[in-house]
Amino acid sequence: MKRIIPTLLAMVMFLSACASPAVTSPSPIEQAESTVTSQPVDANPATAEPVQPPTPVPPPARWYWGFDRDTKKVIGVNQLGERRETEALDLADDLIPIAVSLDHERALLFLDSNDTLRLYLLTPDGMQKIKLPSEPFPFNTDYSQPGRAVVAAYADSAVFTYVTWDAAQSEVVGAVNAGPVYFVDLRSLTATLIDQQANRNPFDGSGDRHWFHISQDGRFLRYLNGIADSRKIEIRELDLATGAARTVHVSEGPPDRIYASPGGDLWYPRNENIILDVNGNQIDFTDKTRMASPLRDGRILVYAWNCLDACEMNVVAPFGNDAALTYSLPWAIEGSTSYVEVRQVLPDQSLLFAGPPYVGLSNVPAIVKTYPGLEGGDIPLFRMTPDGQARLVGLYVEGVFTKDVSADGRYILMQTIDKTSFFIYDAVADRPLFEMPLDPELEDYLATITFLDDGILVNLNASVPGTKHAVYRSFYYVYDFKTSAALNWEDVNLQITDCPDLLEDGSLVCWFVNTDTANSDLVRYNPATGARTVLLENVWGIETFPTP
Repeated sequence: MKRIIPTLLAMVMFLSACASPAVTSPSPIEQAESTVTSQPVDANPATAEPVQPPTPVPPPARWYWGFDRDTKKVIGVNQLGERRETEALDLADDLIPIAVSLDHERALLFLDSNDTLRLYLLTPDGMQKIKLPSEPFPFNTDYSQPGRAVVAAYADSAVFTYVTWDAAQSEVVGAVNAGPVYFVDLRSLTATLIDQQANRNPFDGSGDRHWFHISQDGRFLRYLNGIADSRKIEIRELDLATGAARTVHVSEGPPDRIYASPGGDLWYPRNENIILDVNGNQIDFTDKTRMASPLRDGRILVYAWNCLDACEMNVVAPFGNDAALTYSLPWAIEGSTSYVEVRQVLPDQSLLFAGPPYVGLSNVPAIVKTYPGLEGGDIPLFRMTPDGQARLVGLYVEGVFTKDVSADGRYILMQTIDKTSFFIYDAVADRPLFEMPLDPELEDYLATITFLDDGILVNLNASVPGTKHAVYRSFYYVYDFKTSAALNWEDVNLQITDCPDLLEDGSLVCWFVNTDTANSDLVRYNPATGARTVLLENVWGIETFPTP
């Protein structure tokens, strides 16, 4: 039975939105006072067995992949230096294969030449061919290769896709690029076509819209699929454990007017004036003056499409019993501009929201006068509480080709208002995790962030002004979750291209450009001491990672 969401919003003014109690740090564990009791001495004590020290357990192997262009072999190596290699691949002379890691040991290896595609499962035990729906399998190398991506990996399955249809050639308003979705069963080594016209961006990591959504437990992939010769759009769900797909809802589209939560469990097809979830629940949302932005945890953020200053924002749970919350944003919103990467309700009920740059607003928000360093192109990130308080945390650094927010939304790359440093903001703890000061004698800083299993790596590149030819300097910052230690160094020779792993001893696994050739060396690098151990020498790094 449908409910009307404006009724929920009307309840906000009658509800007392209370923030959860502040979390206090646990007190140190008090040691109980020990009591020693004298015991009679045994005149013939038994001979004590020698105590054997525990056998050290080596860390699990983590494999990395390179390609030798001379022998045309894929070479794998782990962090301990163990090495494996495949037989020579049948490739065109100028072709470089791509390996997309699924976990620490397995990768999908893509080979395409002469407009055909081949796919293999790559492990330390060898390379196994995956059966595609046809042999040979047609693939437009020039057009589709930039959009080829693994968008999900779960247990013994993976999903890959690529772009086959260009929205620029369509007359449909709001159309996006589209391509097929293939489910790969790693046990049977087969790939099955699931959908033909899934909506997606043409390049990995580009744009601020995410067309694939992975559930919090990683099992379900949700996305939009276009219906051939129709403006209808299907909201689809693929079970990554079984390969079964289902249609959750058929929408009137177009896809750029359909909004989803980060996990794809909640949807707002704006043209239909409804909000629905993947469990079949549905309610009306008829207030066309307001925007509904699905959030995590089954809640939605509701705010006016256009407000000139001090915008009221409401968080409601359309299919739950959570109390509605009201916030006051000390900023303006026009055209419902929002940054989906950072907007979220935090465990203490604070709301994060990034406002649009005021250079594009009709009226400059009054709060700008409070922060003299705030410039027209800056993206201010506010932290608001249900009692009406709001604080400017810093400036959100929106990623173009990289992710600047961790998958769970906790860690965010930010810049201080005075532009003197970058910092990683811990949104849950509400504090900077570590800071990265900027050299005032350098300019055009570009930040690239990598979220690793056990830490965060940030690379800052900047140019030296006044040089005849562009001269750059490159700085690295690494934070280790295990030790809470932060280290930084300058890559003086500009050799490091990527660091895919942070190991238990604090060392990094990084690719260093070989100065004699266009190839690279894979190195186990300790930034604290500068020590290097070469794992792979003079190869082409081919490893990438899933990009939802």
